Amino acid sequence: MKGFVTALVFVVATSVGAFAQNLPLPSKWQNQRNSTMELKLGKSPAAVNFTDLYCNRAEGFGCQCGNNVNRYKITGQANGSSVTFTVVWNNGIQNCHSTTVWTGSVFGGSMWTNWTLYRQGQPPIYGTDTFWQTQ
Repeated sequence: MKGFVTALVFVVATSVGAFAQNLPLPSKWQNQRNSTMELKLGKSPAAVNFTDLYCNRAEGFGCQCGNNVNRYKITGQANGSSVTFTVVWNNGIQNCHSTTVWTGSVFGGSMWTNWTLYRQGQPPIYGTDTFWQTQ
């Protein structure tokens, strides 16, 4: 019986691992608001850290990117299918005095996230984004 339980635990653990998808790096992504991000392996020795640039095109929000000009640094971590990343909306050209944090999951070429926009002196705004890998 003990051997059966050990074997069952092994099968479940390896099956869960088979469904987990790692974030491909480098990669490019676009969400339903036409915002884009480019991700590459971060400078940290941990392979799960990533960084690069975010181009905001979400209507109704400041710090717009335009034609890939005025992009903002993105930093994040991936752990299996889970991702968390942050953009501080200050790139030395424009400062929106805000920060957005996304948390979500990657499955194949799709990423589903919840985000929170923290603005100086105002209550946070919450939302969701779906990203699709473009390259």
